[in-house]
Amino acid sequence: MILLLSGCKFRASLSHGDELKGEGITFLVPSETSGSSQGTGGITFDGKSVKAETDGKKLTVNGKDYGALSRGDKVDLREKGKVLVNGSERNPSSP
Repeated sequence: MILLLSGCKFRASLSHGDELKGEGITFLVPSETSGSSQGTGGITFDGKSVKAETDGKKLTVNGKDYGALSRGDKVDLREKGKVLVNGSERNPSSP
């Protein structure tokens, strides 16, 4: 099911399984009750265990900056408390 919301920069959609795509980035997300949007503006995932977003350049998870992303990157958020980018664990940037 796809909803197009006028005035919004994201195309809202239900995830196909546990994968969301936008701006050349892929989020692998936990299978849980969530809200999400994906498309030309990036990706936003708002789940029970994790909240994450990207505009295709910067990754934010649970309100913390996890650094830069590049087209083709895969962000794995399925393991609670861990953020993996292309298979490597990433920690939040220091303020």
